[in-house]
Amino acid sequence: MLLFKEHVTVILRSHKMNKKIIITISSLAIIVGIFLAGNVGLKFFFHDYLYETPNLKGLTIEEAKLLVGSEFKLVDMGEQYSELKKGEIYSQLPISSKHIKKSRPIKIWISKGMDTVILPNLKGENMQDARVILSDLGIKVDRISRTMEGYMNNKVIGTDPSEGSLISRGSSVSLLINVSEIKNIRMPDILGFSVGEGKKILREKKLIIGDIKKVYRNDFPENTIIDTSYPVGKDVLAGSVINITITTQSEEE
Repeated sequence: MLLFKEHVTVILRSHKMNKKIIITISSLAIIVGIFLAGNVGLKFFFHDYLYETPNLKGLTIEEAKLLVGSEFKLVDMGEQYSELKKGEIYSQLPISSKHIKKSRPIKIWISKGMDTVILPNLKGENMQDARVILSDLGIKVDRISRTMEGYMNNKVIGTDPSEGSLISRGSSVSLLINVSEIKNIRMPDILGFSVGEGKKILREKKLIIGDIKKVYRNDFPENTIIDTSYPVGKDVLAGSVINITITTQSEEE
């Protein structure tokens, strides 16, 4: 009888241990199942897997579109000068090798080419046309010298630096202008005149309108000249460039 009781006790203990093991294994299985289900759910939530952002630098837009296909959307953010050739992508966000979701936009910036230009041949151009040509290239006129060399009046006969030089946009050049005679002209009073009237007066005095700066003033009519780069009554050389300041009614100027 005693042996029977001991045998029953052993069986009961073994049954309890097996039950604990089963419960433990079941719990672990549930945890693993939840983890795997969560991962699968996250992958579906985030549109499958993350993709590595391709390196688009140096490619044209057409080449970049072929490379990314339908995996990403390209967003053109505009053009800037850079060391890369005109039309090539010089920057992107997100940067290459970043892992992002499928179909996420990639912002790209296109190169306008190097921020340098070749100084053109301006010989034979009148000074006003030469200034326009340089302005279109992003080049300023620093100094104007005059000489009497027997060429046509008010024509460019040289530049510094010389034609063909590679210069940065925003830099300045000096012009050498031929004049029929070098004489002083008294700076006329154009303050209070409109831009059109001021240009006419300066033209009659053999002077040239240069840069026009606008400032907000509501106490003067629009486009009224309120300042000049040379004081009224001062002697200036014929052909000199006169910069003026005019009024505007727009506070955004």
